[in-house]
Amino acid sequence: MNINTLNVSSKSANSKRGMHQKAASALLDIQTKSKEYRVDTFTRSNRGNSVDSLSESKAKMLDGMVGNDILDVFNFGEVIPCSNGIYTYKGISFTEKQIPKVDSIRCKEIKAENNIVTFERDSYYKYTTKDGIAHCMVSGKNSLNTPWSDAISGNADNVSYMTGRFWSLLTGKASIYISLDFSQEEQRRYLDDAGIKKGFFTVNMGERSREHYYSNADVAIRPKWHYDERYKAMTTGGLLIDNQPGDLFVVDGKEYILSENRTLDVPYGSDIFNLQYPNKKASLI
Repeated sequence: MNINTLNVSSKSANSKRGMHQKAASALLDIQTKSKEYRVDTFTRSNRGNSVDSLSESKAKMLDGMVGNDILDVFNFGEVIPCSNGIYTYKGISFTEKQIPKVDSIRCKEIKAENNIVTFERDSYYKYTTKDGIAHCMVSGKNSLNTPWSDAISGNADNVSYMTGRFWSLLTGKASIYISLDFSQEEQRRYLDDAGIKKGFFTVNMGERSREHYYSNADVAIRPKWHYDERYKAMTTGGLLIDNQPGDLFVVDGKEYILSENRTLDVPYGSDIFNLQYPNKKASLI
């Protein structure tokens, strides 16, 4: 078994991450420039059936901005129909210019409790960057996205998109490839800002839940199953067969002696990826 399969080269990761970010920017550009494209092609997995629109003769044109109740319908409820740039919902008509940006006051900060981050379905969340700007998102069935209301009104931003993508990846099967989209520095920043400490952590989102390990090694995030496989190989044999009994290893700053069976008696939960081999510098793998 090759235990280093998660080590993606930085050049490849940066190149592919750049491609994803360009795609994200292109998506946001489309969302803010093409009304027809936005209405016809943007879909949500947790969206219900379209609301029946009233005839224009019965609908009243709204004076001012729409309220939070209509924003919630956009983001969590039905598809509000649009005809010739006019949205109609329950007898009220309005344009995209009357759709305000989601107020960050209504959003929960992304924070961990006991190293668990939970995104409740049909809720607003925000990520506040170092400049003090709050970037809003909505949680759906199994994903975290830019608010649909912000997308159609031209208020979507790339930070919201990438933050939602980061946490959504951590709850999916593709979390093993997260380094293709995010640098190690970016991954650590998201985890640290959420208050996640080194060690095991869990991300819950809708119907999904995934466990990971936050490491001090070069690769910040590892799936729990990868930790368990490596731990078993280290403590029951197979990982260190090329070394000699009595060799001194350093695991996350603590010394361990290789046994006659070529195993290490390392406590479960230790950062086994932050491993220093005998007479060698730290091997952060």
